[in-house]
Amino acid sequence: MKKSIKIIGGLVGVGGLVCFVAGWQQKCIERWKEQAEKNRAMFIIMDQWANLRQEGRNLEEYFIKNGYLRIAVYGMGVVGKRLIKELKNSKIQVVYGIDKNEDMVYTDLDVLTMNDELIKVDAVVVTVVKEFDVICDAILKKTDCPVIAIEDILGEF
Repeated sequence: MKKSIKIIGGLVGVGGLVCFVAGWQQKCIERWKEQAEKNRAMFIIMDQWANLRQEGRNLEEYFIKNGYLRIAVYGMGVVGKRLIKELKNSKIQVVYGIDKNEDMVYTDLDVLTMNDELIKVDAVVVTVVKEFDVICDAILKKTDCPVIAIEDILGEF
């Protein structure tokens, strides 16, 4: 029995192999697009933040103005770590972090997951750039404090 081999766009395929490769390729493209959108959103946040700092202002002002002296930070990635560092020597106490990958987070701060009991704070700041509504709903099921997106904080300046 002779198997047919097809050459499509430089790829050699036997039967469903071409479909598999094309499907895998499309999934990779979608992941790259999603990551590019996330990176763009993070760039905009960091640009706004840098502009704020260049004007001689900082995020501590926002928290003091709103009476949020004890906060938690959701998302221990780049933005979350920068927020914690900025508030380190301020009047604002970052009580703990929240992240779904607690084992992958390296910080001196206690890091909880959404499976843990959340300690009472004045506000939770979400530093994740996507899915704020889903994250906010999950947090509000566990606590009654305000949940604020970092984008909204930066937008107030």
